[in-house]
Amino acid sequence: MSTKYSDKLQKLRNRRTPTVKSLTFDSVPRPVMESFETKGKGDATRYALGCMAEVPAEYTKISLRDGQRVADQLTSQKLYSVETRLQGSVPLNVHIYSSSDVDLLVLAAWFCQVDQPAVQPNSYNFSTGPKSTLKELVDLRAFCETYLAQKYPAAEVDTSGAKAIAVSGGSLARKVDIVPSHWIDTVDYQRLHLEYFRDVAILDKHTHTTLRNSPFRHMMLINAKDKASDESAKKAIRLLKCLCRDADADIGLSSYEIAGLIYHMPDEKLKVNPFFPLVLLGRVDEYLRQLENNPSYAKSLRAPDGSRLILDTTQKINALTALRVELTDTINNVAADYDAGQQYQFDRALALERARRTLDSTIIY
Repeated sequence: MSTKYSDKLQKLRNRRTPTVKSLTFDSVPRPVMESFETKGKGDATRYALGCMAEVPAEYTKISLRDGQRVADQLTSQKLYSVETRLQGSVPLNVHIYSSSDVDLLVLAAWFCQVDQPAVQPNSYNFSTGPKSTLKELVDLRAFCETYLAQKYPAAEVDTSGAKAIAVSGGSLARKVDIVPSHWIDTVDYQRLHLEYFRDVAILDKHTHTTLRNSPFRHMMLINAKDKASDESAKKAIRLLKCLCRDADADIGLSSYEIAGLIYHMPDEKLKVNPFFPLVLLGRVDEYLRQLENNPSYAKSLRAPDGSRLILDTTQKINALTALRVELTDTINNVAADYDAGQQYQFDRALALERARRTLDSTIIY
């Protein structure tokens, strides 16, 4: 087959291998082999299984630890009263190690925005905030930039990002993105006091505006999707993220957008027998093809929380096709691990049909 999956498998191994610094700091030796490396037949199969697999728990702990270390630094100072929360792929457990940074919200604790009509009675003992919440976030951002540079002199503190301050190196084994923000208490949060109904406003330093996000609702909905699909939704998300990461050309879909696409995939299509995990590749490929063939429907899909369209530009529709091509190529290469005749099937439609039959009948112990 055309793609060298031994190289892809090695890239995957390298991503999942901690740096020398983090090994020394944590005394966590990498296993000689992860479980996916001893399963199946051939490098393409092991690559696909590795793409779907969780990052080992001990390395996820390093990411969570580094995020907490930065959080503790920010909450221990006395000049600004702040709270912190992790968001993104690491706490959601769809990260793929070196391509996934730790996202840390730094939330102003002295005010919040209260959506109207406010639920009465409520427990708010303060006004909805200063006259200019934008100015407060601008000041918080400036403080964080200076404070982090002081506290992490051996690290690189990159303040050029529109939404995040990136801290990497020094004593940190992971890059941590610090995002200044403030709470928005939705009407649902006021009624139910469940944090996943609480939104946040994030500062965009470049445009001098704020953006509204629902990160905790997003995580709650993806977790619910994963449970409803017998824990296959997150495998599908990791698979597509890895394919994006390892593609020869850039595929312009974010982790958030990939998760949103899988969220709309039917639960019954995601569910697979655990002894036949390769079936999931064909199921996801079929779903992406359905989106390709019905672009008006694909363009109508919204993020899980309903806040925005997922494929809102022509470039993202094209990226969907590029991602599907990567997945189809993977399917053909995995099938060739078990069917020597696969590489001689030159009709693309027949080759894919033959490959899917092979994957559907391949047991992985």
